[in-house]
Amino acid sequence: MSAADGRDGRDGRYGWDRDVLALLMAPIEGTTLPEWADEALDAGLGSIILFGYNTPDARTAAGLAGSIHERADQVLVAIDEEGGDVTRLQADTGSSLPSAWALGTIDDTSLTARAGEALGDLMAACDMDLALAPVLDVSTDPANPVIGTRSYGDDPDLVARHGRAFASGLHAAGLGVTAKHFPGHGATSVDSHTALPRIDLDPDEMRREHLAPFHIAPWLDAVMTAHILVPALGEGPATLSAWSTRLLDEVAGGGFHGLVITDALDMAAVSTGPGFPEAVVRAVEAGAHLLCLGTSLRRDAEQLLREAHDAIVGALASGRLRREDVAARAAHTRASIHALRMRRGVEPRRDVITAIRALDELGAAAARRAVSAQHSALGGGPVVLVDARIRADHASGSRSPHLLTALRERGIDAEWAHYPGDLTTGSEVLVLTRLPRADAEESARLREVLQARPDAIVVHTGVPDAAPDHRALVRTLGGSLTMMRAAVELLLAEGRESR
Repeated sequence: MSAADGRDGRDGRYGWDRDVLALLMAPIEGTTLPEWADEALDAGLGSIILFGYNTPDARTAAGLAGSIHERADQVLVAIDEEGGDVTRLQADTGSSLPSAWALGTIDDTSLTARAGEALGDLMAACDMDLALAPVLDVSTDPANPVIGTRSYGDDPDLVARHGRAFASGLHAAGLGVTAKHFPGHGATSVDSHTALPRIDLDPDEMRREHLAPFHIAPWLDAVMTAHILVPALGEGPATLSAWSTRLLDEVAGGGFHGLVITDALDMAAVSTGPGFPEAVVRAVEAGAHLLCLGTSLRRDAEQLLREAHDAIVGALASGRLRREDVAARAAHTRASIHALRMRRGVEPRRDVITAIRALDELGAAAARRAVSAQHSALGGGPVVLVDARIRADHASGSRSPHLLTALRERGIDAEWAHYPGDLTTGSEVLVLTRLPRADAEESARLREVLQARPDAIVVHTGVPDAAPDHRALVRTLGGSLTMMRAAVELLLAEGRESR
């Protein structure tokens, strides 16, 4: 067998290349460390990324991360945890934190820093090393289906201030931080999970509105590049093009010495164009230090890792990639991981239970400050819910049922409607929206519900400018559990006042 095959014919084990493995951030399936990952860690795998299916609860997450570190002390355990709608450690229950947009709306950077620290304490208690947060995208397009309330707002200065505050909180808890998605994913109505977005802004507007928050990069540990086309800045997707790493160095004033991490390379934006193996090689050519391979949902995680590894090994064998370049990149990645692991070497300040309680308390208080309502009240009687949100939220992984949970916690008889029927006059009706102005199906469903029940209350979970024009409207600025609890609390309070 050739070196490019990746097999070591002498002992039957996979012929892993240590420098190549150092550049890979691999997913795993399940809640325990699989045997193949154990072998890859022993051979020098740089990082493992965890998602909600790996972390059904915080104790399980802590056990899994602990077993990874026990097997390989110098591996980076990363988690795609932002708080708000994109949560992995609280994927089953819903996040205790409000969205980034809610924090930006409150505009109290000390609160945002405390939110980052509280989330960081939970991640530290679960033995995580690197948070794939904060989001520094400036959400200027209300039709954006993938950023939305994950952003702190539509103003670059506000996003920079709160992004740095959140990062400082994570740092205080001992976590590494990752700014995303460079050079800015906020001005598109296309989700890079499903297609390749194109941003047709001129260079000045792109720099002024979207690159500006990334000036804080020198204070951060990593920057994640985006699967977006920005012709004004360079040719090809940012993740797969060297112009993005050169631009990052320029924006950071030459002061960023951390890790450049790709967005997930299994996403349709890049994997359906050049294909996954070619995308992997191009990402290395572009200057990435860690290649996030994606998730293990509906695919074999071991095969994903081998495909990525073998693509790079093949490019080395053909001369397309130079061995000295890959070795230097691997050395930088290992040194950065070592520094992050040293920071996490101290005992976490809180255990899992205490960290969750603190997060709950802070998040609930913040959510109450962010949620608003107009002409909306609940009387405490039966409630029927309709979820008009049709388009999948690929970043969060679901359209959350947290409003139903929040209502039932208050003792309210609440059920999902058997849409489009079941909107009887005997119950109050709440209808959830996210993109009713941009998504034709969501708009049609909302219109049908309001025709049947014009007295329905719209609970809008998206950005304010995407909200429908309806008299009875609650703006929750996200769909996390803590936002839904605050919304129900406000609706019941309004109901009591109107009696």
